[in-house]
Amino acid sequence: MGKSLTSDLLGTQNETLRSLQERGWDTEDYKAIGTNTDLADELTQVMLRFRLFTPPKAQIQRLLGINEAVWKDTAITPEAISAIGDPPDCPPWDENGLFCVCLFSETGDALKTFARNWDACVHVHGQDGTSKLDGLLLTPEGVRQRVCAITRPIGLRWQVAELGRQFKTQSVANVRPQLDKAPKMGMGQEFPLLAAMHPKWAVSMNGDTVPFVDAPDLEVALGAVGEFSNAPYLGFSRDRRQVYLHARHIGYPNPYFGPGSLR
Repeated sequence: MGKSLTSDLLGTQNETLRSLQERGWDTEDYKAIGTNTDLADELTQVMLRFRLFTPPKAQIQRLLGINEAVWKDTAITPEAISAIGDPPDCPPWDENGLFCVCLFSETGDALKTFARNWDACVHVHGQDGTSKLDGLLLTPEGVRQRVCAITRPIGLRWQVAELGRQFKTQSVANVRPQLDKAPKMGMGQEFPLLAAMHPKWAVSMNGDTVPFVDAPDLEVALGAVGEFSNAPYLGFSRDRRQVYLHARHIGYPNPYFGPGSLR
């Protein structure tokens, strides 16, 4: 049987309390966590973000590692990342949004970026920890960017991603006009890289509090034949312990899914 939260806390409480005291906490501050609901909720959100999402400095090292091992893109260097400036502030989570900040790289070709981002995902999670639908072919006949998608800037960029909670239960077909009206960038070729940069988030997708994510800015013709009537999505199988890349029809809403967006 594993340790309880209480026993773990008791084992490290002196170290934790000492660290908080060094940062200016006093006894009343510590007690307030248990009596002030708003404070407890805010601290919980901070802890969940720490648990699920990789901090920006660690993202930089991860992207450089992915590039060295997989992409071998000479344009991706520490100096180039430094030149794009600091990441944006991440909005707070609520029932209408699950947000994170991510460091992206865009080649200027949506399919090429999508394919190499999936390679990055496989590199981070491993061959046994990933799977892709056989009918989702990473070819011009199988995947394309939709016509109305906002053009991505070539190169490196920081961006805030909303991971499906805002549009949860809505179909891709229903969300696309909302994105166009805003206008707002829909999730597209970027989202396999999100799973590579934030692996804890990827394996926490449960279709409930952490939805499976559709990419409304991409179109898929299954088997590279027929109409581009599907969109890719990213999910996680707890039984197989795999992050998986599949596709489904854009007209079908699903309570476990939400189209993602970028801002």
